[in-house]
Amino acid sequence: MVNAPYLGLMADFFLEANERCDRLEECLLAALEQTGDACNELLNAAKRELHTLKGNAGMMGFRELQEAAHRLEDRVAAVDRDDPCIEKLLLDLDGFRAMVRDANTDESKDESLSSGVSTTPAPHDDALHLRSVRVPFVALDELVDLLAEMVIFRNRVDDALTRSHSGAGAWDDVQSAHEALGKTLTFIQDRIMSIRMVPLQTLFGHLRRIVHDESLASGKRVVFEVVGGETPMDKALLECASEALGHIVRNAVVHGIETPDGRAAGGKQSVGTVRLTAVAHADEVVVEVADDGAGIDRASIIRAAEARGIDPDSVDDPYELLFRAGFSTRVETDVSAGRGVGLSAAVDAVRSLGGHVSVASNAGIGTTFRMRLPLTVSITRALLVRVDGEDYAVPLAAISESVIFRSGDRHVINQSSVFEWRGAVLPLLDLGCAMATATTPRDHGYIVVIEAENKHRGLMVDDLTGMREIVVKGLGEIGGLPRGISGATILGDGRVLLILDARSLVAMTPANEARLERRAPGGN
Repeated sequence: MVNAPYLGLMADFFLEANERCDRLEECLLAALEQTGDACNELLNAAKRELHTLKGNAGMMGFRELQEAAHRLEDRVAAVDRDDPCIEKLLLDLDGFRAMVRDANTDESKDESLSSGVSTTPAPHDDALHLRSVRVPFVALDELVDLLAEMVIFRNRVDDALTRSHSGAGAWDDVQSAHEALGKTLTFIQDRIMSIRMVPLQTLFGHLRRIVHDESLASGKRVVFEVVGGETPMDKALLECASEALGHIVRNAVVHGIETPDGRAAGGKQSVGTVRLTAVAHADEVVVEVADDGAGIDRASIIRAAEARGIDPDSVDDPYELLFRAGFSTRVETDVSAGRGVGLSAAVDAVRSLGGHVSVASNAGIGTTFRMRLPLTVSITRALLVRVDGEDYAVPLAAISESVIFRSGDRHVINQSSVFEWRGAVLPLLDLGCAMATATTPRDHGYIVVIEAENKHRGLMVDDLTGMREIVVKGLGEIGGLPRGISGATILGDGRVLLILDARSLVAMTPANEARLERRAPGGN
C-alpha cells in the first residue's frame, strides 16, 4: 500500500506543477510584447520555472516529465530576444500540461489498485489550482491561538452555567463569558474568510491566453490590459468568475474586435484592445470587460430575435437577448463562437452566486460587459424583518436606512405606492403583496430603504426584529430561485428564513400591488 506521506508529497507536486505551468505561460505571453532586455528577463524567468519543474519531476520519479521540461528549457533558451516567436512554445507547454494531467490520473489509478479500493479520480484540468489555497503559516498560527481562546471561553460558559443554579449574580458571569466567546468566534470567522480571499490577478494568465489564441485564430491583433488585479475575491467566487470571464473575454475578441482591415476602414488603429477592470466596493466586486471594437447594433439583435421567433418586446433592453441560451447574431458558427452558448453560460454561472451581468454598447466605439459579484458568499450580516407573520433577512450591505411610517405617509401615483424620503419621491413595494401574503398594501409599519444598481426603493414591512450574522445557503435545484429571493438561512432556533435579493426587488414592477389594490380599494 502507498504510504500517506508519499501521497501528500505527490499531491503537492501536481499542485505546484500546475501553478508553475501557469506562471510559465504568463512569462511567454508577456515576452511576445517585449524585445531586448525586457524580453530576455521574461524568458529567463520562464527558464527558472522550467528548471524547477525539471528538478521536481526527477525527484518524484517522473522521468518523462523531467525530459519534457528539459526539452522545453532548451527551446526557451533558443528564442531570439529581438524577435521572439513563441507560438510553438505555447503548444509545447499545452502538451506538457497534458502530460502532467495524465501522470496525475495514472497515479490516482495506481493508488486505487494498491489499496484494493475502487475510487473515482478527482478531476485533473488546467484549473486544478483554483480548488486549492496556499495559506501562510502565520495565518494558521493565529487560528490555533483563537481556537485555544474559544475552548477557554467555552469552559467559562459551562462553569458559569453550573454556578447559576447556586444563587443571584451568577448569571452575569454567564453573559460575560458568552460575550467573550462571541468576540472570539467573530475573530475566527474574519480570519477564515480572509484565508478564502485570493487576488483576482490569479485569473489573468488564463484570460491572456484566451485573447492570444482567439486573436491568432481569427487573424486579429489584440492586446489585453488589466486594471485592479490586486482586488481580492472569495475563492468560490473566483472559480465562478474564471468561467464567466473566459466566455466574456472570448466573446470580446471573436465578436467585438474587428480585423485589421476593418479597423483601418473605420479610422482605428490596427491593434484592438480588450481591457479588464476590477473594483471592490463594500459588498461586491465589479468587473468590467471593455473592448474598442465595432460595438453591438441594436437593430441586428432585433432582426436576429425575430428570425428565431423571439419577441424583442419581451425584454426591457434588446441587449438582454444576448444572454439567452441559443441566441447569437452570427449566421455561421465556428470553433470559437456562433452557437449562442458562451454568454448564456457566463450569466448562469454569475447568477448562481447572486451576481449580475449587464452590457452597454456603442456602435463603432465598443462594448462593455459589467459583472457584479458579492465579495463573499458564505456569511453576512442581515436585518430581520417581519411581514404578515413571516420573517425575512435583508443583507445590511443593501440597506440605506429604515424609517417608521404611519397612515397617510403612503401616497399613490399612477397606481404605484410612493413615499417622501429625503426630499425626493421614493417608490415603495409592499413586501407582503410581493410575496403573496397580503392583498392590499399596509398603511403603517416600517420602510426599509434598499439600494441596488444606484437605485433606491422602500420595502413596506410590519416590524424590524433585529440584526444577525447569517450563513447564506442556496435553495437547491428543487427550490429554484424565486424572484426577489437570493437564498436562505437557518436561525439558532431551527427556523428557515428566506434572504431577500435587493437587486431584483428594486427592479420589480408594482403591477401586482396595483392590481390587488384596484380589486380591494381602500388604500390612501
